[in-house]
Amino acid sequence: MRLNRFLALAALLAAPLVLPEHLPAQSSIFGVRGLGQPGRPLTPRSRAMAGSLGLFDGESDVNPAAMANLTSVVADFVIVPSWRRWETPAGNSNIRETRFPLVFVGGPVPSTHLALGVSIGSYADRDFRLASTGTLQLRGAPVGYTDTLSSLGGISEIRFGAGYALSPHTSVGGAVYWITGSSRLQAMRHFSDTTFSAFVQSAELSYEGVGFSLGITQQIGSRVQLAAVVRSDTKAVVDKDSTRAYSVDLPYTFSAGALLRASNRLLITASGSYRTWSGANSDLLAQGGVGSQNTLELALGGELVRNARRPAVLPIRLGIRYADLPFPIVTGGHPREISASVGTGTRFSKDRAGIDIALEQAWRNEGTAYKERAFSLIFGLSIRPYGSGRGP
Repeated sequence: MRLNRFLALAALLAAPLVLPEHLPAQSSIFGVRGLGQPGRPLTPRSRAMAGSLGLFDGESDVNPAAMANLTSVVADFVIVPSWRRWETPAGNSNIRETRFPLVFVGGPVPSTHLALGVSIGSYADRDFRLASTGTLQLRGAPVGYTDTLSSLGGISEIRFGAGYALSPHTSVGGAVYWITGSSRLQAMRHFSDTTFSAFVQSAELSYEGVGFSLGITQQIGSRVQLAAVVRSDTKAVVDKDSTRAYSVDLPYTFSAGALLRASNRLLITASGSYRTWSGANSDLLAQGGVGSQNTLELALGGELVRNARRPAVLPIRLGIRYADLPFPIVTGGHPREISASVGTGTRFSKDRAGIDIALEQAWRNEGTAYKERAFSLIFGLSIRPYGSGRGP
């Protein structure tokens, strides 16, 4: 098989029967297909609560209406190192990676009920390196070969958002997203007979699209708050080496959540999201892929404050989450994920700076053939030049 044909097929598809190598720069095995593994642009506080707080967290890239709850200017930077183990029919592999899923700067406009913010978040991750082996006839003799496909990159979203407090109980917001990124692909073929030269071919896939979201938060009484978001992402236009290749429909997202302040020390949150990733199915099938499917995500979390007078100092945060994954490894597959998380945080320098940490253990599978365990450390640094404000 000619190498350029191998690259063209493997670039989107990354054949499922692969032999993972022990390499450090790899992502989830469930990020090989389609556009990759969907990102989670959340603060460590929200991740510690399994993402269930995201709809109420003005610093997370979820609900623009929640920015109206910000009481001070804030800048956040989040880093996530992860350790994973793949289990596939072709072999197992231990890998690690580091991601930067969220950078956020925003806050209230003085003397108004308006808050503005800009963030850079992860939309989909697509780092991997895969290998397969075979034999072909060269000069009348069988020669073994190893094909290796690697991808480095992914898709990010840049959000410009605004939240407005209509009243002390109701906030609304809207955001515009610029979806952009690239994947640098390299295909290599090495022969077991060193008299044959290795072949190398590279390409770059670039992605570009736009999205829009509208959100609302509503206080019900003194203890309950509700939130909802509707988001529409249009198409990801894909160029290969600066030449238009194809486009992929991006999903609609419908999210809703509830927050219960059970006491002055205990906060309980729950959320659900539905994404119409099946809109990309025909586009991916047209490229020879296995398609995509709609996804449901459910999350439940809690935060226990140890000191009611200083709620941001070493609280205990817990969460559990279930999520479907949009891009099956094999036709007819239904990949899914269950994760559990825990975290805490603190503020210092008169509440002008803070550190938040979360630990997350995820179990992913597609049937019994493909499994993955992932452990992530979510570390966030926040700076508030004019002192502290605390959200929900």
